[in-house]
Amino acid sequence: MPNLLVEIGTEELPVAVLDVIYDELAVKLRQGLADERLDFGELKVEATPRRIAIFIENIVKFQKDREFEISGPAREKCYDAEGRATQVLRGFLKSKSATEKDIEIRQTPKGEFVFLRKFEKGRSTAAVFPEILKNVIMSLGFPKFMRWDASGFRFPRPVRWLVALMDGKVIPMRIADVKSGAKSFGHRFLAPQAFTLPKADWKLYKNLLEKKHVLLDLAAREDVIRGALRKRFAQKRVDEELVHINAHLTEEPFMLQGTFSKDYLDLPAEVLASCMKKNQKIFACYDAKGRPVNKFVAVMNGKRSGLAKIGADYENVLESRLKDARYFYDADTKEKLETKKGLLSQLVYLGKLGSMLDKTERIERLAPVFAEALGEKEMAGDLTRTACLSKIDLMTHLVYEMPDLQGIVGREYALESGEKETVASAIGTQYLPKNLTEDYRLIPDSMTLLGAAFGVMDRLDLLTGAFGTGIEPSGSQDPFALRRSGGAIVKLVRAFSLHFSLSSIIDENIKLYGDRLNKKEQLRERLLRFLQDRTVFETGVRPGTRPFEILQAVMRSSFDDLADVFERFEVLSGMNESVLIKAAKVIQRTTNMLKGYGKVPGEINPGILTEEYEHRLYDALCSKAPEVRRFIENREYAKGTELFAAVFPGPLHDFFDHVLVNAEDPVVRENRMALVQTVNRLYTEGLADLSLLSRLDEE
Repeated sequence: MPNLLVEIGTEELPVAVLDVIYDELAVKLRQGLADERLDFGELKVEATPRRIAIFIENIVKFQKDREFEISGPAREKCYDAEGRATQVLRGFLKSKSATEKDIEIRQTPKGEFVFLRKFEKGRSTAAVFPEILKNVIMSLGFPKFMRWDASGFRFPRPVRWLVALMDGKVIPMRIADVKSGAKSFGHRFLAPQAFTLPKADWKLYKNLLEKKHVLLDLAAREDVIRGALRKRFAQKRVDEELVHINAHLTEEPFMLQGTFSKDYLDLPAEVLASCMKKNQKIFACYDAKGRPVNKFVAVMNGKRSGLAKIGADYENVLESRLKDARYFYDADTKEKLETKKGLLSQLVYLGKLGSMLDKTERIERLAPVFAEALGEKEMAGDLTRTACLSKIDLMTHLVYEMPDLQGIVGREYALESGEKETVASAIGTQYLPKNLTEDYRLIPDSMTLLGAAFGVMDRLDLLTGAFGTGIEPSGSQDPFALRRSGGAIVKLVRAFSLHFSLSSIIDENIKLYGDRLNKKEQLRERLLRFLQDRTVFETGVRPGTRPFEILQAVMRSSFDDLADVFERFEVLSGMNESVLIKAAKVIQRTTNMLKGYGKVPGEINPGILTEEYEHRLYDALCSKAPEVRRFIENREYAKGTELFAAVFPGPLHDFFDHVLVNAEDPVVRENRMALVQTVNRLYTEGLADLSLLSRLDEE
C-alpha cells in the first residue's frame, strides 16, 4: 500500500501554534481518516517554525464501500389517499439522489415510516484526503488566525508552499491560494533554495531536510539544546520550558555563549534568569554548586558568520534589561516591604470581593484558625505573618515589569526587610507547584510545611470567594484558573499529609467574607464536589477501572479530611484483591438489603434477637467491632480491612441464608435491619463504601 507525505510550508509559526499542532493535529487526523473509512498504518506529525509535516504509512488507495440506511418521513406524509407520492416523498428522494424503487415501508413503535437503503462506492484517497486535511486544519484550536489572500482561508501565518505526495505522485490539492507540488525549501538563511522530494518516504524526507539545515523532529532539536547545555557548557540545571521554546523557534539550533558584568550577580538568581528568559529566550548559567555566574547561553537558528557581533548584540540587550532590574530592585528596597501593604487597596479582587488588601486581612484572620485545624498551633504566628506580607510584592516595580517573579520578589524583599527566613521562604513558594503534572512526592523538596499550609489556605479563600459569587468553571471556560487552584490544593495536601476538616475551614472562610458572597446556597457542598473532581484528576484514575471505583468508594464514605482520603485510597489500592473483595461483598449485600428496607432503622435491641444465626452475627459484632473501630481510628486501614474481611463474611452469609430479615413483625424486622446496618456502617462510615466495587464475582 502507498505512503502519503504532506508538508505545509509557512511563515514562522509562533510557539503556541506549534504546541497546538503537536497536541491536536495527529489525533484529529486519525479520527478524520477513520470517519472516512480510510485504513492506514502509522501516522506521524512533526513541525518546525516554517513547516508542518504529516506522514501516513500504508494508507489504502480507496475508501471502503458502504451500505447504509436512512430513515425518512412517516408513510402518511409520503403518500396521498390514492397512494401517489407526495411532494414530501419526492423532496426526500431528490435530496438523497434516490428513486422510489430504493425505499421500503417499515412498521416502527411510532408507526409506519419510509426507509432508504443506499450503496456508496468508495472514493479514491487522493480525492478524499484533501477534504479531510482542510477540515482538520480549520478545526485546530489556534489562539489567533489571519487572512492574507482573496481565498479567505484562515491560518496563524501565511502558507507559502505545499507538498502532497502519494508515493511518487503529486496529490492535487490547495490550501488558500497555494497549489500542491513536490518542491520544498530548506533553512531560511542557510539553504533557502527549493529542492524536489522524489517520493513519500519519511526517512528520505528527514535526511534531505537535515542536509538543508533543518532538524524536523522536535525531540531531536530539544536533545541538541539540552545536550549542548550539559556537555559543552557544563550546566546541571536546565530550564526545560526554555528548551522547549527554543526548539520551537529554531530549525537547526546553534548555541552561543556570552557574558555580562559581575556587578549584577548580587541580584537574586531568579531575577537574573527572568531577565534573560522573558525577552531574549536565553539560558542563565550556574557553577557546579548551583550559583549564578556572569554568563549566558543563547540559541540561534543555525550557525552563521559574524558570531562576535551577534554575541555582542545579545550582551547589549541583556545589559539594558539587567540595568532596569537593578534600578527597580534598589527602588523597591528603599523601604520595608510592609510599608507598601496599604497600596493593595488599589487592586480589585475578583470584581465583587473588594480589594487585595481585603483578601490579605481576611486570610490573616483565617491563619490562626487554619494552623489550629492542622494541629500546628505553634505555626500560627508565622502563618499569619506570611499572610500579611504575601501579596505586597504585587505593588512593587519589579513585579510590575516581571510578573513571573511574583512571590520570589516578595521573598527577597522580606529578607531585605529583616523578616524570618521561614516566613520569607513561604512567601517565595506560595505559587508552587508550577504545574499539576508534577509528582507530589517531589514537592516537599522545593517548599516547607509553612509554605504548603499558606498555599492551601490562600487558594481555599480564592475558591470560596469565586464559588460564593457565582464564578465557577464550566466546560473549557475557566478564566480565573480555579481548576488549577483546586488541583494545587489537592496536590499540596497529598504531598504534606495536611490533616484538617475541609468543611470547618470553608465554613470559617464563608463567615470571614461576611455579606460579600451572594451565592451561599450549598456553597460548602459545591466546593467539596469540585475538590472531589480535582482529587480524581490528581490520582489519574480512569472511569471503569478498579482504582477509580476504590477512590469513589473512599470519597463517598468521607471527604472531609482530604489527606485521609489519599491514605485510605492508597492502602486499599495496594491491598490483596481477595481480602478487598471479601470485605466488599459484605458491604454490597448489607447495602442492598438496606436499600430495600426504605428507611433508617434504629439501634439494635439484643433482647429481641431470637434466631441462632442473628445471635452469631451479633456476637461477632460485639467481640470484633471495637477492634475494627480502633484500627480505623488509628488509621491502620489495612488491618481494619483484613479483620473485617476475616470476621463478617461467614456470619453474615449464614444470617441471610437462615434468618428471615424481612419478618412480618415490624419490630423484629427493624431490629434485624439495625443489625445489618451496624455491620455496614462499621466499615463504610470510616473507611470506604465498597458497594461501589463491580465485577466481584469475576475475581
